Amino acid sequence: MSFSEVFIRKPIMTVLVNVVVVIFGLAMYFKLPVSDLPVVDSPVIEVSVSYPGASSTMMASTVATPLENQFMQIQGLRTIISDNTEGQTNIILTFDLDRSVDLAAPDVQAAIQNASANLPTDLPQPPSYKKTNPSDMPIMYLVLVSDTLPAAQLYDYGNDMIGRRISMVYGVSQVQVWGVQGAVRIQVDPNKLAAMGIGLGDVSGAIKQGTVIIPSGSLNGTFHAYSIKPQGQMFSAAEYEDLIIAYRNNAPVRLKDVATCLDSTQNDLTNVMYGTPGQGMRSGAVILAVSRAAGTNTVELAGNIRKTVDAMTKELPASVEFSVFFDKSIPIVESINDVKTTILIALVLVILVIFLFLGRISDTVIPSITLPMTLMMTFIVMYILGFSLDNLSMMGLVLAIGFVVDDAIVVLENTVRHIEIGSKPLKAAVDSAREITFTIISMTISLAVIFVPLVFMGGVIGRTFREFAVTVVLTIICSGIISLTLSPM
Repeated sequence: MSFSEVFIRKPIMTVLVNVVVVIFGLAMYFKLPVSDLPVVDSPVIEVSVSYPGASSTMMASTVATPLENQFMQIQGLRTIISDNTEGQTNIILTFDLDRSVDLAAPDVQAAIQNASANLPTDLPQPPSYKKTNPSDMPIMYLVLVSDTLPAAQLYDYGNDMIGRRISMVYGVSQVQVWGVQGAVRIQVDPNKLAAMGIGLGDVSGAIKQGTVIIPSGSLNGTFHAYSIKPQGQMFSAAEYEDLIIAYRNNAPVRLKDVATCLDSTQNDLTNVMYGTPGQGMRSGAVILAVSRAAGTNTVELAGNIRKTVDAMTKELPASVEFSVFFDKSIPIVESINDVKTTILIALVLVILVIFLFLGRISDTVIPSITLPMTLMMTFIVMYILGFSLDNLSMMGLVLAIGFVVDDAIVVLENTVRHIEIGSKPLKAAVDSAREITFTIISMTISLAVIFVPLVFMGGVIGRTFREFAVTVVLTIICSGIISLTLSPM
């Protein structure tokens, strides 16, 4: 008994198996993540160093160079890109695609530790690093604007209230808040300092010692214990003005005597502006960039974020406007819908061509059933392999539609030939399947082998097109299975 004869002589089993394939195929189709392109996890680590007040040249020579010398000793490192600006250095380390970013992170941490002896000793904080994926850009940008609230207070709304709320949405990996943070700026008058014989170091030391948070213990009495809570942290310019920085002529010299304290921002040279047609530009905006976790359905996540945005809009003050600035899911949905339309057109055209050549509706139905069944089986395998519905995988399905009916047509033609010479349909199907099983297998393998080289292509391009090639190969193999089981039955 041949492989196909089992399915021919047990039609109920064959139908039930294919019904199960259709049910699971539809379920997997709606569970497949939707994206524009396949996810390529590039092993990239970004190192950031902040040194306020230093020029870009100083950052390059005193910060970037010692770090780069240590990074170059890491195995598997491909490129180092340094960006040195005033007070900030960003170093992007790109590793070989075969190198795991989780294994590269400890090497980067060790290199930073080795370079610490050659870095400036007065860095406000040690260099930090984070794992990044350049191909996984934010899927949504949100904007926060107000005509009455200051930029610093608007940033607090975006960072503390909105950013944390959105980061709790399932599927969100990171929420970046871009805006102007609030700070107290102290503008010292050098003439007044010189007149009182006070140096900048004295002012700096007094400020550091005057605003601290330290544990102060407790007072234990006979019946009660009291925690000591010193108010050592200053938050406004008015509090800084009364800070004593020195004593002259038995009198305290306060910060307001030699400087001007302002409730301002950390960087008063930065202004985030947002404008829409007909309303002009508005300054002091806050932008929130939302990134998704790997494998998350972009379209579904965007919908959940929009629901959160609508709910939070009702909770914000009337003076604050909160809206979606950019939604990546919109062009993805449009492109995927275009590809779906192309698949339907291809299905109709293929069925029409089959009917024109065979001339009978009954004969046209048999190979036509192969098309949707093959797609359903392919969706199941795609879900198991962790693929996504993107432009390349859908393009692979469009390309494979022209191949999947070949096997079924060969089975049909050979069976009809046996019927025309006098065989009963059941015997004709069994004899036909026995004769052309090897032919169907060879046709399937020969078509699939064409796309195998793409599967083993290296580099970023190979990783990107691997999902496309595997999808085409899977569709062709599924077509061969359907042609040897459902079609002869």
